[in-house]
Amino acid sequence: MTNREQLIQELQQAPDDLVQIMLDFLHRVKATRQHHPLTKFAGILSNAEAEELQRTIAAECRQVDLNDW
Repeated sequence: MTNREQLIQELQQAPDDLVQIMLDFLHRVKATRQHHPLTKFAGILSNAEAEELQRTIAAECRQVDLNDW
């Protein structure tokens, strides 16, 4: 079952007030994504590239040399 199918199934069983909350949330997310300045970068990396970037940042960028100052 795909995520979309699972979501539809969950929404079909949800009470109306929860469906309205989810619909409002979806509209807010869509509006934010359309106008956010970083939207153009969303999805440009593959999962493998993103994981490699995260590993590199963790290994190289989060190092603090306490004796540097």
